[in-house]
Amino acid sequence: MPEKVFDQETQSQGKKRKQNLQPPQLSQGYSQRSITDFFGNNAPHSDAPTPHPSSPKRSRKNSEQPEHSKNMSTPLNEQAWRHITENEIVDLTGSPPGPRDSPNPSAKMVATKPPRPAPFQPHAGAPRKFHIKNLRNPSRVDPDVYFNQTWGSLEAALAAIFESRKISTSLEELYRGTENICRADRAGELYARLKACCSAYVGDHLKYSIMACGSWKDDAVKCVVNAWEKWNNQLGMIRSIFLYLDRSYLLGNTNPGLQPVEPTGLELFRRHIILAQEIETKFMNGIMALFERDRQQCPINASLLTSAVRMVDSLDLYTSNFEPRFLVISREYYSRLGMLGATSSSLAEYLDECSQQLHKEALRCERYRLDPPTKRSMGLILEEGLLKNQLPILTDQRSIEELLQKQDHKSLAILYSLVDRIGEPSSYLRPAWEKYILVVGRSIIEDEGRENEMVQRLLELKGSLDTFVRVPFKCDDTLTYALRESFGTFLNARTKDRSEMVNSKPAEMIAKYVDTLLRGGAKGASTGTPGDEDARLAHSLDQVLDLFRFIQGKDVFEAFYKRDLARRLLMDRSASRDAERSMLTKLKTECGSGFTQNLESMFKDIEISRDAISHFKTTRSHTENSPNVDLNVLVLSQSAWPTYDEVPIVIPLEMAQYLESYKNVYCEKHSGRKLMWRHALSHCVLRARFAREVNKELVLSVLQAVVLLLFNDVEFGTCLSYQQIKEGTGLEDKQLIRTLQSLACGKHRVLQKQTKGKDILPTDNFCVNRHFSDPKFRIKINQIQLKETKEEKEETFERVAQDRQYETQAAIIRIMKSRKKLRHNDLIQMTLDQTKNRGKLDVPEIKKQIESACSELDVVGILKEFYMFEVGKQETGDVDSALSVP
Repeated sequence: MPEKVFDQETQSQGKKRKQNLQPPQLSQGYSQRSITDFFGNNAPHSDAPTPHPSSPKRSRKNSEQPEHSKNMSTPLNEQAWRHITENEIVDLTGSPPGPRDSPNPSAKMVATKPPRPAPFQPHAGAPRKFHIKNLRNPSRVDPDVYFNQTWGSLEAALAAIFESRKISTSLEELYRGTENICRADRAGELYARLKACCSAYVGDHLKYSIMACGSWKDDAVKCVVNAWEKWNNQLGMIRSIFLYLDRSYLLGNTNPGLQPVEPTGLELFRRHIILAQEIETKFMNGIMALFERDRQQCPINASLLTSAVRMVDSLDLYTSNFEPRFLVISREYYSRLGMLGATSSSLAEYLDECSQQLHKEALRCERYRLDPPTKRSMGLILEEGLLKNQLPILTDQRSIEELLQKQDHKSLAILYSLVDRIGEPSSYLRPAWEKYILVVGRSIIEDEGRENEMVQRLLELKGSLDTFVRVPFKCDDTLTYALRESFGTFLNARTKDRSEMVNSKPAEMIAKYVDTLLRGGAKGASTGTPGDEDARLAHSLDQVLDLFRFIQGKDVFEAFYKRDLARRLLMDRSASRDAERSMLTKLKTECGSGFTQNLESMFKDIEISRDAISHFKTTRSHTENSPNVDLNVLVLSQSAWPTYDEVPIVIPLEMAQYLESYKNVYCEKHSGRKLMWRHALSHCVLRARFAREVNKELVLSVLQAVVLLLFNDVEFGTCLSYQQIKEGTGLEDKQLIRTLQSLACGKHRVLQKQTKGKDILPTDNFCVNRHFSDPKFRIKINQIQLKETKEEKEETFERVAQDRQYETQAAIIRIMKSRKKLRHNDLIQMTLDQTKNRGKLDVPEIKKQIESACSELDVVGILKEFYMFEVGKQETGDVDSALSVP
């Protein structure tokens, strides 16, 4: 292909020519000489200007230009043109002699610097000056010679790169040579030679350097990675030299045998080194060994392992060579670890180990830049080796119960999260969870020695179970449902060999705990809830109400709550009337208005009684026969309040007349009613004066007050016998013994017994304690009287059983009247459904009630009883109870 030759620009243009695409070796300068040179007039003309003796030397830049180019810029004067005759021919196409071919080397061409040309003047009279350029055909160079010369320079540069030496030829010259070859359509041959040269280096020299490395046998990974890094650096330099080849010819070429420089270098390294039989196995085993040492927490070169994984990924060997081996050794490692940890550690330690391994493996995948599919596969491998294969150990009921007993929230949270990775955690944890609740709950209920602490322990258990569900178990719905089911199961568990009183113990104790809270206020609440007293009391009542929801025998709770509420109202022991009303509202919301109807009537009677005593104190009877006492009477409707036995007692005459006056006034206002006094529930305040002028106020029951008033009729220090006290008060032995115990054997001993001991004997004598003293002015001496006896408790349960029987019979009659015809089993089930809110009935008891309802007479009797039971609660009876509080 002929070269293109471009004319040089004259010096007068003052701009440097852009470099030609041809190398300097192939370009030849064209000598430009003035016309005088072609005519052989080397000597200056006589009329020519004389050169200045002190002409400045040429600069380096000007010295590089041929001398004749400077002469060319000097214009010819008129005398020079006169030498040109008609017979002389000027050859402008011939090749002028070069600088070395000057005819007279010793001659010096002296010329003055031409003046700067004036701007164009169209009307100037001076003649125009012409500059004539020499025209010449360029010389031709053989392309093969140029290719070989250029490849020689490139090959020398490659050898210097491989040997880590400095390249002698400039990089720009090498790049231009590569560009010229590619422009000459010989890029394919250049690529083939480049590839062959790199292949020979990688397959021989670089591979030999790896095998000859001193630590090859011990650390193959390090040797290969070092060679890889070295080759990457060399490949980058090679690509910069052959960049024009890479961009113009190789990049985007559809021929699979022609790849860019960098992929070609990677392919050579992969084929000659990584996939070599003597290197590949040892190199991969070395990488796997580094991973295993890292899992065993042995110190390793993390950067080396990261570089090895990146190298494998760059060589496209990650999926085919690295990942399968990595997953195989990982599966083997974690299978061994799972078997070893499950057999040698406790469940808590094994759970902690599994959690750490999962976390460390996730960090390991991030640190060494493993692909996302590998991360997912590793997660499945860990789940299989550590969790699925060891699932019987993870879900062992005994081990889980130990964690629950130790309140190990951390281990339980780990257990839940780990089991959640392989399946539904509630299905694995529910058996142990339910068993733990039943065992702990039954142990609390059956602990007779700590019966008074039953409700508080149940509340603590409920709080701990709620914490388990909320924190470790992440509010799992199934486990929450299992909690409520199991809690209700042990609270309502019934045993055939135990009485109904024992089976209904939780309902009874919950009612008594509520009584303690409402009597003691915030002091009775043992919770550490922040806030004022009312807030703490309300929080404690809400907790107890949560236990109440689990109780099926709500009739037992109602009976005891009703009795305790009556005592609080009668004795004025409620800490807060607002709390009483709030609790009543909550019970009404939970169980309906029928459950709290009698309780609301009790509050209503208290309000009516206040109005009645206010009316009595404004009447004439009160003003005429008013002793030095402050009387307060509570009139109770017999249907709403609990049934109280009448205790015979001799009231002092003055007080008896005063009570009779109130009775007459009340009966006049409410005709047809009858008052029956229940003095055993009354209380009073007496002023007492002991020896040494010690004055006290004693808060007593009426029974205690009657006993103490007997000593006003005898001299101070005189003793009264047991029989004298019994005759003077008219009390029965049972009531009298309890009263004397509270006065002579309690904490505050107002009376003094001559014999020692806490038992009251019929032969004992009693006198006023002269040495009685107490720092308080007002003293309460009614604790023993308020204690509940076993007989009272049994009586309460008998009344509950009787009410339950009436309700069962009434439910059977309602079902039979509505259905007319029904199967026996369906009747039993429907009866259970209608009576479950009041209490859990036994099937044999229901069958017994069904048999009694089969006859017509029994049906009439049951209807009558049902009517009396349902209506009697709402109507006010003809007989009211009155409590006198002098």
